[in-house]
Amino acid sequence: MSDGIDLSGKTAIVTGAASGMGAVMAAALADAGARVAGVDIDGARLARLDAEWRDRHNERRFVGISGDVSSLDDCRAVVARTVAEFGGVDILVNNAGVSMAPAQPRNATGRVRFWETVPEGWLRIIAINATGAYLMAHVAAPHLIERKWGRIVNVTTSYDTMMAPGLSAYGSAKASLEANTAIWAKELDGTGVTANVLVPGGPTDTAFFPPEFPRDGLLRPTLMGPPIRWLASPQSDGVSGFRFIARDWDTSLPSREAAARLRAPAAWPALASAAASQRK
Repeated sequence: MSDGIDLSGKTAIVTGAASGMGAVMAAALADAGARVAGVDIDGARLARLDAEWRDRHNERRFVGISGDVSSLDDCRAVVARTVAEFGGVDILVNNAGVSMAPAQPRNATGRVRFWETVPEGWLRIIAINATGAYLMAHVAAPHLIERKWGRIVNVTTSYDTMMAPGLSAYGSAKASLEANTAIWAKELDGTGVTANVLVPGGPTDTAFFPPEFPRDGLLRPTLMGPPIRWLASPQSDGVSGFRFIARDWDTSLPSREAAARLRAPAAWPALASAAASQRK
């Protein structure tokens, strides 16, 4: 790779890998030498990716695993299959997510207020975007800890999006995952396993937006490639509990320098400090 990162011998699980940012990150890791288990509920797309990557690489670096991250049984099956295929797990990228669409009432247009949402859909968003990441990490973490080296990377969103009206389920799920990243980093301290956040940095051209939505001004999913390679590599040893914005990653710089310029604490602890100062 142009950034010099070699992930040969590492195995990654990427959820939501069939399209969008997940497909970009899975490809970036595989192209850097990692073996990748791509997880998605869209088995047909995963099969197409599997065929494409078989043609791209002489060795098998990708296996598609159909599964629902909101199911503990599916999460266990994903990790077990990955271990069976590749001999272990080193990296978990929690990218799987859904927009507010499941909570939209039929025929509703635009954003809806929390009391107007469909409760079953609202809960489904939480189950995938927040609980699903926890379940995958819950199952994968013991494997990472046993190897005394590992990476958990969670895809959350911007602070403004978390607090935006009309995004009650999406925002709160991503806020939960942001907070969990900070918690997991502390609980994993000393194990050799790190936990960090990676976000694109704005609205991104993915299936979250319907086909008729104007694409002008949307970020491209490809910007997730360089930072995920660095976060998954030994270059990021000891870096844990931080968030990185892919939009601002400077590919003209060495990866270490680009990361150092960008990193900020996950879950915005400065907000707590500011609140404490106001109370004095």
